[in-house]
Amino acid sequence: MSSRIKSQYLSGMLVVAVLVLTFWITWSVSWQQNLHELEQGNQQYLEQFSSHLDSRLSRFRFLPQLVAKNNLLSNLMKDPDSLSNVQAVNRFLEEVNQITGASDTYLMNTTGLTVAASNWRKQRTFVGENFSFRPYFALAMQGRVGHYFALGTTSKERGYYFSYPVRYAAGTVGVLVIKMDLANIEQYWSNQNTQFVVTDPDGVIFITTTPQWLYRSIQPLSQQDMERIKATFRYTDAAVGQLTYRHGGEVSDNSRIVEMGLPGLAVTSYLASFHDMPEAGWSVQVLTPLHELNGASLVMSLAVLLLVISVLSIALLLRLRRKRQQERERIHQEAHKQLEQKVSERTHDLENEILLHKETEKTLRATQDELIQAAKLAMVGEMSASISHELNNPLAAIRSYADNARQLLARDKGPKVDENLERIAGLTERMAKISTQLKFFSRKSSGRLEPANLNPVIQTAIEITSPQHREKNIQIDTHGVAPAIYAAVDSNQLEQVLINLISNAFHAIGDEVDGQVSISTEQAEGLALIHVDDSGPGIDEKDLSRIFEPFFTTRKSGLGLGLSISARIIAGMNGKLSARNLTEGGARFTISLPSSSQSDDNN
Repeated sequence: MSSRIKSQYLSGMLVVAVLVLTFWITWSVSWQQNLHELEQGNQQYLEQFSSHLDSRLSRFRFLPQLVAKNNLLSNLMKDPDSLSNVQAVNRFLEEVNQITGASDTYLMNTTGLTVAASNWRKQRTFVGENFSFRPYFALAMQGRVGHYFALGTTSKERGYYFSYPVRYAAGTVGVLVIKMDLANIEQYWSNQNTQFVVTDPDGVIFITTTPQWLYRSIQPLSQQDMERIKATFRYTDAAVGQLTYRHGGEVSDNSRIVEMGLPGLAVTSYLASFHDMPEAGWSVQVLTPLHELNGASLVMSLAVLLLVISVLSIALLLRLRRKRQQERERIHQEAHKQLEQKVSERTHDLENEILLHKETEKTLRATQDELIQAAKLAMVGEMSASISHELNNPLAAIRSYADNARQLLARDKGPKVDENLERIAGLTERMAKISTQLKFFSRKSSGRLEPANLNPVIQTAIEITSPQHREKNIQIDTHGVAPAIYAAVDSNQLEQVLINLISNAFHAIGDEVDGQVSISTEQAEGLALIHVDDSGPGIDEKDLSRIFEPFFTTRKSGLGLGLSISARIIAGMNGKLSARNLTEGGARFTISLPSSSQSDDNN
């Protein structure tokens, strides 16, 4: 074996030893830390559970003494054959049971025979049963407070019994017993991940959140112990067995690691914390499985191990990097030269592409502006017949007034001539107004977005389309137009869109009698909205998604560009043009624009 291979072998063995030692130390430290945290949690659960048990016991501890002093009980003991007394006590105990929430409340005579009970209505009543064998009966007969936990011989339900003597004339004439149900305690704590166990002095479990452990002992029981437990009738005919319960090591004064499970089955490791309740004769244990602790420690150990492996790997890579540094520098220099050459070539190509893109974009914008201007002129052409009518009527009137003026001059009627001239001046002013509106509408847009009041823009669009709606006898309703709603727009282009929408509304209404176009505005969620509604037949549902596509039209003479151009114009103002059918009939086109304040307009 060469020295190089031997060195590599020893280095590998050293790395493996470091990794194993790191894993073992990390696992041990993490396990101890997690165990300490788990023990603190166990102690909190133990305190809570013990306090809960103690509070439940305290709730009933003094009840028998209070109830036993009621005269109804002593009256029944003086005259046990009185049916009325029996009924009165039964009802009284039933009411006591309902108010206190006890499991059962019953009264026994001096022989242990139950003469009245809260469950006197039930089939399995305690009335007539003899419980003189219970220790709590003997303690009460001696004039002392009795308490005892056991499985009921009649109800077959576990309970904790509190007893107190019923006295009359300085003597004990009976015993009152109140039974507390223990099953409610299990139900209250059953949803916890931690297991709770309460054992008697023999280690027999009689309260647990794991039903399979009930009536099983956690300490060895001899045959003599089993017979003694059976003789007490504490668990009546329930089969008392044993659990597999092994100590795994002390953690603190009241915590240890245990292995616990049913006989013949796999055991589970727990951290057990315990607390004795001598007054009740109980021992309380809180058991938390250790599998999560083991898993957390394993994860931590693997994480640290991975970190160490990463550090070692980085060190190895740095070593290899040093050996290849010169070669990399040479390759880097050569690649740098090639890259500079490629970058220079690519930069030249990109500059050409950028110039070409700018020229294309400039051409596209010019084409789009020309298309918008052409659409304006086409719209003027569509309105030419109506406009011609609007101009011809005043011209005919002017000619008529002029002829009349000549005749009046011939007759030397100066005032009448002046009146005709005033009318001619009014008609020429009207024609000039129509001409001025068409001139402004036909001019090219500046393309700048400026805050503007929408009301004047809408009114201008209505005035330009007024020849059409008068010709078709269509009413335009503008009551819904607010006097002052501002938005950042190109007023000229917005006029074009509105004229297009109003003209489309006229075409949609057609020859309909009493046709109407309603224009309204509103502000909502930072938007200025313009609605153009018509009373036409509406838009076919299958066409709603296509009406803004270029060259799509439902009119025989249309090119299908009006709505497409309008939508693009509104999009250029950071807005949106949408359409829908109204429930009462007709269609609604809505222009949505970012709203602006009047102060912006003034600035």
